Amino acid sequence: MKAYYQNVEFWHLLTLPIYFIMAYLLVTMIAKRILLPDSKYLNVHFLAVLLFYLAIGLIDFKFKLIPFFPDTNLFTNILETGITPDNQSIGVKIGYKFLAIPIYNLSLKSIFNYFLFNVLFFQLGLIFLAGAFNRTYHLTDVWVQRIFLILAVFIPSVIVYSFTPLRESYFVLALGLFFYGMTSKNKLNIFLILGVVLAGILRIQLLLYFFIVIGIQMVVNMKLSKKAILGIVIVLIPFLFIALNYLAKSIIGISISPESLALFRNIQRMNYFESGVTYPEVDWANWLDLFLDFPGLFFQFLLAPFPVIIFIPFWTKLAYFADGLYLLLILSISLFYIKHWNQLGLWLLYIGLYVAMSAFFEFHLLGAVRHRLPATLLVTFLAAQCLAYYLPKFRWIFKY
Repeated sequence: MKAYYQNVEFWHLLTLPIYFIMAYLLVTMIAKRILLPDSKYLNVHFLAVLLFYLAIGLIDFKFKLIPFFPDTNLFTNILETGITPDNQSIGVKIGYKFLAIPIYNLSLKSIFNYFLFNVLFFQLGLIFLAGAFNRTYHLTDVWVQRIFLILAVFIPSVIVYSFTPLRESYFVLALGLFFYGMTSKNKLNIFLILGVVLAGILRIQLLLYFFIVIGIQMVVNMKLSKKAILGIVIVLIPFLFIALNYLAKSIIGISISPESLALFRNIQRMNYFESGVTYPEVDWANWLDLFLDFPGLFFQFLLAPFPVIIFIPFWTKLAYFADGLYLLLILSISLFYIKHWNQLGLWLLYIGLYVAMSAFFEFHLLGAVRHRLPATLLVTFLAAQCLAYYLPKFRWIFKY
């Protein structure tokens, strides 16, 4: 039996319906405030989602449906004892401890109620992301948000990490809050602040990504011509590099140079080498070396767990394999909309930037699948946009 199921009591199941109702009321209330008006559909959608996830959780308790991840014992122990080992990162010692433990206590120390909070945070993150996409492209039709919410329900990573005491639900909530806040008319708002704070205390690399996205959004908001924007970028490149180098040193403790990036990645790889699923060492003596390796690293991260640079028997890890297959499905659907991608240039830039930044640091096959989740969610909007464009004849299925 999994570590977090060993202390399950009968009364935990008795409190589950109460938490289920509270989660449903909260998620529908927020969805109706954030998303385009679609009250009847949202009521049905989130009731179905919560019932679907509840069924998965109960089946997992009996038949071990969700895999047991290497870090799960660590995070289970932190939840149950409140003690964080000294060798953990700031994201664990501060972010996880001061978020997860209060939520665990609020769950009455019931792992089922805690997992229900995980599902809630995932869904709230999706809601805020959909609201941000609606704002970015001034959508008035509910179909893109409907299809996105449906596709996101079945993303294997979302399902799997809803039922582990890991941090992925918090990351997705931070991502959603940040993008929703960034697309607000008020440039400084509670959503943006919460997203940045959550990223800062959970995963420092995500915070660096947020700062770059804010800079891109500031340039876009100037509403200049493409030539003018290109000229500004060229002029600002030295200053941007200095700023990013300072942030990298302050946030993750390394400078932006080929040698330091290679050293950081290779040291991390050595720590996990015995797992058997680390990527090869890199040898970057100059920017040309890094530039030549970049395409392989980019697609290696994006398509994980499928091999790009090195062959690893990926099919032995069923959950990761399923996530890779689902991403390939989403990407394949998105390609049918490729002639309209010029309309989604800003969103494509956000996706490419996240994958590019993460690819430089990712040294582990299974870690790549886990850390790719934000990019998977952003890519899902492309598939949703495509399906909403090409499948209007099936809309009668969802009429109420």
